[in-house]
Amino acid sequence: MEDFVSIFGSVEKLSPTGFLVRTLAVGAILYFASRFLPRRSGGQYAGYDFAFFWMMGGLVASPLFDSKISFANVLTAVITIYVLHYLISYIVVRSRTMARIIGGMAIPLVMGGKILRQNMRKALFPLELLLSEIRQADAPNLAEVEAAVLETNGHVSVLKKPSFQPVTPQDLKINTVEAGLPVLLINEGRVIKENLRKLGYNREWLEGELQKYGVLNVKDVYVATLDGTGQLYYSVQVGALRG
Repeated sequence: MEDFVSIFGSVEKLSPTGFLVRTLAVGAILYFASRFLPRRSGGQYAGYDFAFFWMMGGLVASPLFDSKISFANVLTAVITIYVLHYLISYIVVRSRTMARIIGGMAIPLVMGGKILRQNMRKALFPLELLLSEIRQADAPNLAEVEAAVLETNGHVSVLKKPSFQPVTPQDLKINTVEAGLPVLLINEGRVIKENLRKLGYNREWLEGELQKYGVLNVKDVYVATLDGTGQLYYSVQVGALRG
């Protein structure tokens, strides 16, 4: 019990072992805190998300820099901020009005091919950054842009003019077939029997299909997948011999 208090409680000086244990504990807390957060990908954080991450990082790491800080106080603060973040996320989902107040609103920067200078000033968004964003959207020329909107997460959504949009099979009146998500059949030379069974096939069928492409041994295949159209994709392992 005394050792526990000397590591996680408030102490004048922390031993190397205690510092190591605290480091592992901090890593575990940060992992579990991020593991159960609302899912976000890089660059898609709202303002309250950033506030949460900055505060959470500083709070959780503080016992590593000051041995006098007790883990009990840190955990209390972490739980409070964690619950508050979830509460805000819940409110934003349930109320559109609160979503606008807390998360802000999207700001049009280009509309009908014209730059909205007033909105650019309002958003403190420089022209150079707008040009950079539309270049990343594969629109190197402003003349190609029909609309550009500054989203609440800081990302700029760009819509090209119809004459600059790529041609699709629908434009050419070409019928397409839904391929669906490919199903993994072979993983590093091992046949995924369960996936084969779900598709109504067996190992013999798979081996026969691979032999059509000159693959004589399933173990030579690094990966093999089958999409919804029945198209088989495979890749042999480096150094594997093909017949």
